[in-house]
Amino acid sequence: MGKPVSGRKSYPASPTDYQLMEEIGDGASATVYRAICIPFNEIVAVKCLDLDRCNSNL
Repeated sequence: MGKPVSGRKSYPASPTDYQLMEEIGDGASATVYRAICIPFNEIVAVKCLDLDRCNSNL
């Protein structure tokens, strides 16, 4: 993880650090979920990109 910008928390990047709870939004290329950030025990929003839906060449 990089150094946090002043006043901001540095959240973990590993999917195993989050527990998805419920879908709260859906768009053309991603779905947003309410989730728990396990290390901080905080409710957060997690955006999951669907590369098939957005026709990405990644």
